[in-house]
Amino acid sequence: MCGRYTLTKPIKTIMSHFKPIRISLKYLPSFNIAPSQFSAVITYSSNQLNLVEKKWGMVPSWSKDATMGNKLINARCETLHEKPSFRESLKNQRCLIPADGFIEWKEKKPYYIRMKNQALFAFAGLWSTWDSGNDSLNTYTIVTSEANNTLSSLHSRMPVILHPNNYKTWLTADSNSLSSLFSGDLENEIEYFEISTAINSPKNNEASLLTPAGQRSFTF
Repeated sequence: MCGRYTLTKPIKTIMSHFKPIRISLKYLPSFNIAPSQFSAVITYSSNQLNLVEKKWGMVPSWSKDATMGNKLINARCETLHEKPSFRESLKNQRCLIPADGFIEWKEKKPYYIRMKNQALFAFAGLWSTWDSGNDSLNTYTIVTSEANNTLSSLHSRMPVILHPNNYKTWLTADSNSLSSLFSGDLENEIEYFEISTAINSPKNNEASLLTPAGQRSFTF
């Protein structure tokens, strides 16, 4: 499960990490990205990475209405080939979702999870375009796998975090050859700590949300 994440790095860091990349959105860092919000997603076309904006919560092209996106914020890697909601996007519409942390809850307490070196990374994602008849809506979902040993005490699932060497593979390889990308454990590279319950409200979006519980300040 991944129900909230962050992308706080400046645009120059994103450009450096994913270079070369074309920027096609007005970028603003976010400390509390929630489902139904629009956020940065990286797609691949004509041998070019593109940083674009899409809505979190995938609406398949065949959906009768956009409310289906509320239920499809995550996609289990084990059943991507089977689920009608995801199998077509798995073939042709995969994306990278830039992030630098995500939030998980245990016993109603939120925990912030990030790389120990505080580095930028990318979730494996899928995207889709839904046409209402009047306008098109571009949406995405985050692929999840079983949690590694470090995070299993918080939740049974975690987002699939791709190694930079595998970015292009995820975006371009045949969809039947991707299963090995779902097994990266990152057990020694991830840390987590409790943060304020103020993160619970999507209306809140400031750096102080990620301050470890019991501390007055926090340096990224």
